Amino acid sequence: MNISPSLNDIFNQQIIHEYRNQLIYTQIESLFEALQLKNIAKYFHEQSEHEKGHGDMIVQYLNDRTGGKVNIGEVDAPEISEFDLENIASMYVSVEEGTTESLESIYEFALENKSFIDLPFLSDMLKEQVEEEDSANVFALNIKMVKDLVLFDKSFEE
Repeated sequence: MNISPSLNDIFNQQIIHEYRNQLIYTQIESLFEALQLKNIAKYFHEQSEHEKGHGDMIVQYLNDRTGGKVNIGEVDAPEISEFDLENIASMYVSVEEGTTESLESIYEFALENKSFIDLPFLSDMLKEQVEEEDSANVFALNIKMVKDLVLFDKSFEE
């Protein structure tokens, strides 16, 4: 059975959402790089790569899904020019919570439209969001207690 055109469109919007997240995390990575906080920068590089991977997974899913068509529109990410730790931390949490909400709405749409074949894929993506939100919340909580950014950066060393 073909994917419905409206569900296909919603998946394409999620691709844009994931790539937008990638750009946000790349900008955050660059802010930490500019301060020579290499370990935190690397952490956000990895977050950026995860988001790209999520977008790529949806692209592949649509390519594999009968009737699926990928149509990636313009991806715009807000510019982050000021280094404000609390703002970055809250943005990180907000990005992950927004992704969860977006995926939940796609899941709900698929369920309401009896597109049961798409539910396992969406469920897997939602399960991953539990870890993503947890990481963002831990980062935000820890950043509030930071007294020495260099030591905080060291805590990200492997």
